[in-house]
Amino acid sequence: MTDDDLSLDAEGALEFPCRYPVKIMTRTRERALDQVLTAIASVEVDFDREQVKVRPSRNGRFQSLTVEVDVASRRELEAVYASVRALDIVVMTL
Repeated sequence: MTDDDLSLDAEGALEFPCRYPVKIMTRTRERALDQVLTAIASVEVDFDREQVKVRPSRNGRFQSLTVEVDVASRRELEAVYASVRALDIVVMTL
């Protein structure tokens, strides 16, 4: 998914419902991916576990996760980010 795939209104704001790529950087831990996906699932939004992208950092201490979520509103999207940021393993979200 690219920024061109997102549905934007005339002012450049997201139009809902939409599929949105949530990007998360975590410390590399055994269950990091499971923790992130459990946090996102707790918000009760749809996403495809098979389409999650995982990229390790060059030195292996961190990993980048991209999870495309189907959100119905800005409030749902903010709830996804809040649930992920609450995890100790999360370093940054985009």
